[in-house]
Amino acid sequence: MQLNWIERLFILSPVRSFLQRHWEARQLLVMGGPLTGAHVLETGCGPGLGIDSLYRRFKAVRVDAFDLDPKMIALVRRRQRAGSRRTRLWVGNLRHIPVADASYDAVVNFGAIHHVVRWRQAIGEIVRVLKPGGAFYCEEILSRYITHPLLGRLMDHPQADRFDRPQFILALQRSGFQIRACRQWGDLYLWVVAIKPDVAVATPR
Repeated sequence: MQLNWIERLFILSPVRSFLQRHWEARQLLVMGGPLTGAHVLETGCGPGLGIDSLYRRFKAVRVDAFDLDPKMIALVRRRQRAGSRRTRLWVGNLRHIPVADASYDAVVNFGAIHHVVRWRQAIGEIVRVLKPGGAFYCEEILSRYITHPLLGRLMDHPQADRFDRPQFILALQRSGFQIRACRQWGDLYLWVVAIKPDVAVATPR
Protein backbone atom coordinates (compact mmCIF):
# COMPACT_ATOMS: atom_id res chain seq x y z
CA MET A 1 0.00 0.00 0.00
CA GLN A 2 1.51 3.31 -1.09
CA LEU A 3 1.80 6.33 1.18
CA ASN A 4 -0.81 9.06 1.02
CA TRP A 5 0.23 12.70 0.67
CA ILE A 6 0.39 13.29 4.44
CA GLU A 7 2.73 10.34 4.97
CA ARG A 8 4.83 11.33 1.99
CA LEU A 9 5.33 14.82 3.44
CA PHE A 10 6.40 13.26 6.74
CA ILE A 11 8.75 10.75 5.12
CA LEU A 12 10.49 13.58 3.24
CA SER A 13 10.65 15.93 6.23
CA PRO A 14 13.70 16.80 8.37
CA VAL A 15 11.82 15.39 11.38
CA ARG A 16 11.65 11.94 9.83
CA SER A 17 15.28 12.17 8.78
CA PHE A 18 16.35 12.99 12.33
CA LEU A 19 14.23 10.24 13.90
CA GLN A 20 15.41 7.53 11.52
CA ARG A 21 19.10 8.43 11.71
CA HIS A 22 19.43 9.18 15.40
CA TRP A 23 16.72 7.11 17.10
CA GLU A 24 15.25 4.28 15.03
CA ALA A 25 18.50 3.10 13.44
CA ARG A 26 20.40 3.57 16.71
CA GLN A 27 18.04 1.21 18.54
CA LEU A 28 18.65 -1.56 16.01
CA LEU A 29 22.39 -0.96 15.98
CA VAL A 30 22.58 -1.24 19.78
CA MET A 31 20.42 -4.37 19.78
CA GLY A 32 22.00 -6.26 16.90
CA GLY A 33 25.40 -4.69 16.35
CA PRO A 34 26.95 -3.58 13.05
CA LEU A 35 26.61 -5.51 9.79
CA THR A 36 30.25 -5.14 8.83
CA GLY A 37 30.96 -6.44 5.34
CA ALA A 38 27.38 -7.68 4.86
CA HIS A 39 25.20 -7.76 1.75
CA VAL A 40 21.98 -6.20 3.02
CA LEU A 41 18.45 -5.75 1.67
CA GLU A 42 16.33 -2.82 2.84
CA THR A 43 12.57 -3.19 2.40
CA GLY A 44 10.46 -0.13 1.63
CA CYS A 45 13.45 2.20 1.37
CA GLY A 46 11.53 5.46 0.86
CA PRO A 47 13.89 8.36 -0.02
CA GLY A 48 16.99 6.40 0.94
CA LEU A 49 17.80 7.51 4.48
CA GLY A 50 18.03 3.91 5.64
CA ILE A 51 20.47 3.11 2.84
CA ASP A 52 22.78 5.87 4.08
CA SER A 53 22.64 4.48 7.62
CA LEU A 54 23.33 0.94 6.45
CA TYR A 55 26.55 2.03 4.75
CA ARG A 56 27.75 4.60 7.27
CA ARG A 57 26.61 3.31 10.65
CA PHE A 58 25.99 -0.41 10.10
CA LYS A 59 29.08 -0.78 7.84
CA ALA A 60 27.35 -2.85 5.15
CA VAL A 61 29.49 -3.40 2.08
CA ARG A 62 26.60 -3.75 -0.37
CA VAL A 63 22.94 -2.72 -0.15
CA ASP A 64 19.95 -3.63 -2.31
CA ALA A 65 16.67 -1.80 -1.74
CA PHE A 66 13.15 -1.48 -3.09
CA ASP A 67 10.01 0.54 -2.56
CA LEU A 68 6.43 0.31 -3.81
CA ASP A 69 6.45 3.98 -4.88
CA PRO A 70 8.31 4.71 -8.16
CA LYS A 71 8.77 8.35 -7.07
CA MET A 72 10.76 7.25 -4.03
CA ILE A 73 13.01 5.02 -6.12
CA ALA A 74 13.56 7.89 -8.58
CA LEU A 75 14.53 10.13 -5.65
CA VAL A 76 17.05 7.58 -4.36
CA ARG A 77 18.57 7.27 -7.83
CA ARG A 78 18.99 11.05 -8.06
CA ARG A 79 20.68 11.10 -4.67
CA GLN A 80 22.98 8.25 -5.72
CA ARG A 81 24.16 10.13 -8.80
CA ALA A 82 25.34 12.91 -6.49
CA GLY A 83 27.28 10.45 -4.29
CA SER A 84 29.84 7.71 -4.66
CA ARG A 85 27.87 4.59 -3.73
CA ARG A 86 25.75 2.51 -6.07
CA THR A 87 22.88 0.49 -4.69
CA ARG A 88 20.74 -1.97 -6.62
CA LEU A 89 17.23 -0.51 -6.61
CA TRP A 90 13.85 -1.59 -7.90
CA VAL A 91 10.14 -0.86 -7.60
CA GLY A 92 8.53 -3.78 -5.81
CA ASN A 93 6.61 -5.04 -2.83
CA LEU A 94 7.33 -7.11 0.23
CA ARG A 95 5.10 -10.03 -0.70
CA HIS A 96 7.11 -10.87 -3.84
CA ILE A 97 10.83 -10.13 -3.55
CA PRO A 98 12.40 -10.99 -6.95
CA VAL A 99 15.64 -12.54 -5.72
CA ALA A 100 16.84 -16.08 -5.15
CA ASP A 101 16.57 -17.90 -1.85
CA ALA A 102 19.32 -17.20 0.70
CA SER A 103 20.62 -14.08 -1.09
CA TYR A 104 21.32 -11.75 1.86
CA ASP A 105 23.34 -11.66 5.04
CA ALA A 106 20.74 -9.32 6.57
CA VAL A 107 17.38 -7.74 5.83
CA VAL A 108 16.49 -4.38 7.40
CA ASN A 109 12.97 -3.00 7.70
CA PHE A 110 12.32 0.57 8.85
CA GLY A 111 8.54 0.49 9.25
CA ALA A 112 7.37 -0.98 5.94
CA ILE A 113 5.58 -4.16 7.03
CA HIS A 114 2.59 -2.39 8.63
CA HIS A 115 1.75 -1.04 5.15
CA VAL A 116 1.31 -4.59 3.79
CA VAL A 117 -2.21 -6.06 3.81
CA ARG A 118 -1.02 -9.68 4.00
CA TRP A 119 1.93 -8.92 6.23
CA ARG A 120 2.65 -12.52 7.27
CA GLN A 121 3.41 -13.30 3.64
CA ALA A 122 5.96 -10.48 3.73
CA ILE A 123 7.68 -12.09 6.72
CA GLY A 124 7.80 -15.37 4.82
CA GLU A 125 9.55 -13.65 1.92
CA ILE A 126 12.07 -12.05 4.25
CA VAL A 127 13.05 -15.37 5.81
CA ARG A 128 13.27 -16.92 2.34
CA VAL A 129 15.78 -14.39 0.99
CA LEU A 130 17.99 -14.51 4.10
CA LYS A 131 20.98 -16.81 4.24
CA PRO A 132 21.02 -19.38 7.07
CA GLY A 133 22.36 -17.52 10.08
CA GLY A 134 21.27 -14.19 8.55
CA ALA A 135 19.75 -11.40 10.62
CA PHE A 136 16.48 -9.50 10.33
CA TYR A 137 16.65 -5.98 11.81
CA CYS A 138 13.12 -4.66 12.12
CA GLU A 139 11.47 -1.46 13.36
CA GLU A 140 7.68 -1.44 13.20
CA ILE A 141 4.58 0.51 14.21
CA LEU A 142 1.97 -1.31 16.26
CA SER A 143 -1.76 -1.75 15.84
CA ARG A 144 -2.95 0.68 18.50
CA TYR A 145 -1.48 3.54 16.49
CA ILE A 146 -2.53 2.13 13.12
CA THR A 147 -6.18 1.67 14.12
CA HIS A 148 -6.47 4.92 16.12
CA PRO A 149 -9.76 6.66 15.11
CA LEU A 150 -7.96 9.83 13.98
CA LEU A 151 -4.41 8.77 13.11
CA GLY A 152 -5.59 5.69 11.26
CA ARG A 153 -7.59 7.89 8.91
CA LEU A 154 -4.84 10.46 8.42
CA MET A 155 -2.20 7.91 7.55
CA ASP A 156 -4.40 5.63 5.45
CA HIS A 157 -2.92 2.33 6.61
CA PRO A 158 -4.60 -1.07 6.18
CA GLN A 159 -6.93 -1.50 9.15
CA ALA A 160 -7.72 -5.20 9.23
CA ASP A 161 -5.48 -7.80 10.91
CA ARG A 162 -2.87 -5.40 12.29
CA PHE A 163 -0.34 -6.63 14.84
CA ASP A 164 0.66 -5.91 18.41
CA ARG A 165 3.97 -7.10 19.86
CA PRO A 166 2.91 -10.68 20.75
CA GLN A 167 1.27 -11.20 17.35
CA PHE A 168 4.30 -9.94 15.46
CA ILE A 169 6.77 -11.99 17.49
CA LEU A 170 4.65 -15.12 17.04
CA ALA A 171 4.52 -14.56 13.27
CA LEU A 172 8.31 -14.28 13.18
CA GLN A 173 8.72 -17.47 15.18
CA ARG A 174 6.24 -19.37 13.02
CA SER A 175 8.24 -18.33 9.96
CA GLY A 176 11.33 -19.91 11.52
CA PHE A 177 13.03 -16.91 13.11
CA GLN A 178 14.73 -17.00 16.50
CA ILE A 179 14.35 -13.75 18.44
CA ARG A 180 17.65 -12.26 19.58
CA ALA A 181 16.40 -8.94 21.02
CA CYS A 182 13.16 -7.01 21.30
CA ARG A 183 12.28 -3.54 22.58
CA GLN A 184 9.05 -1.59 22.66
CA TRP A 185 8.33 2.13 23.09
CA GLY A 186 4.85 2.62 24.50
CA ASP A 187 2.10 1.37 22.20
CA LEU A 188 3.75 2.81 19.12
CA TYR A 189 7.16 1.40 18.18
CA LEU A 190 8.62 -2.09 18.22
CA TRP A 191 12.23 -3.01 17.46
CA VAL A 192 13.21 -6.64 16.85
CA VAL A 193 16.42 -8.38 15.85
CA ALA A 194 15.77 -11.98 14.74
CA ILE A 195 17.99 -14.69 13.27
CA LYS A 196 17.27 -17.29 10.61
CA PRO A 197 18.74 -20.50 12.07
CA ASP A 198 21.54 -22.33 10.32
CA VAL A 199 19.32 -25.42 10.30
CA ALA A 200 15.56 -25.84 10.36
CA VAL A 201 14.02 -25.85 13.83
CA ALA A 202 10.56 -26.65 15.13
CA THR A 203 8.43 -23.51 15.41
CA PRO A 204 5.42 -22.76 17.67
CA ARG A 205 1.97 -23.49 16.32
